[in-house]
Amino acid sequence: MVQSKSRLIFFNMPVKRVAMNKTTFSVIIPTYNRADSLNRALRSLVSQTYKNFEVIVSDDGSTDHTEKVVSSFQNDLNIKYIWEENWGGPARPRNNGIRAASSEWICFLDSDDWWYPNKLSTCYSYLENAELIHHDLRLFKKGKKTIRRLKSRQLIPPVFVDLMTKGNAIFTSSCVVRKEILYKAGLFDCDRNLISVEDFDLWLRISKITDRFKYIPEVLGSYWIGNENISNNSMLRFHQTFSVYQKHFSQLSQTDRDQAEAFMSYLLGRIRQKSGFKKEAFNLFRKSFHSKKLEIKIKSLVLLLCLKLSFRDNI
Repeated sequence: MVQSKSRLIFFNMPVKRVAMNKTTFSVIIPTYNRADSLNRALRSLVSQTYKNFEVIVSDDGSTDHTEKVVSSFQNDLNIKYIWEENWGGPARPRNNGIRAASSEWICFLDSDDWWYPNKLSTCYSYLENAELIHHDLRLFKKGKKTIRRLKSRQLIPPVFVDLMTKGNAIFTSSCVVRKEILYKAGLFDCDRNLISVEDFDLWLRISKITDRFKYIPEVLGSYWIGNENISNNSMLRFHQTFSVYQKHFSQLSQTDRDQAEAFMSYLLGRIRQKSGFKKEAFNLFRKSFHSKKLEIKIKSLVLLLCLKLSFRDNI
């Protein structure tokens, strides 16, 4: 293990099994003090039916036994390990992993998530004429069994407008991206105001370069929500998402901008409704009801009627 002045530690753990000349996928796993869940994620990679891939664990300054966990897989995986002082979010560790990757395709897997054995083999069959591939996940929560399917959608060109007016449909742990496109888009933005939504910002920047997004309507992995999950705070996440919208609003037409604002009103309305601010939520749903997107329009109408009934019951 060699330590540089920047405190970046990088070593390539030798694999005792026969290594392939060039891997198709580089799997990037950012992590911070999640040794136990990382173990589960790595075990899911050992179980992959498609074997032509490398793994890069990019550690954001862990102080637990993460390195020991990574080392325990050196006989089973073509694995690299990067350690750098804590930055406080996944953007920089992911970028470090991308820069260390040797494959044409980059896969992202958060250290508390895991994949099903057919994940990489299925994605491999979709590579032709694609720049970004994504799929559905199964949602799990600490202390509970599976909650529901996290369903994505087929993005309609122009993908940039679709994402801005309908919201983020791409789960990071489902995502496979051509490395060249990541560099063209500028990698993940290390703005701390974007922590937990830096992925959405990157998908938007990629969508300005290409519309070649492919959706696989299958559940190929699981998404874990624990108490420490940095995306598990609705109001904070809304403000962070709004920061992303502000960053890209100017590149929308006025019509599309109105639709994006209606969608944001709907999102905030749901949050305020769940928090008990019914009158504020009602006013927000009135705004989102003017959306030209039928799904948002119908949902807004249903929620308006529900809130109106609740107001009547309180009289």
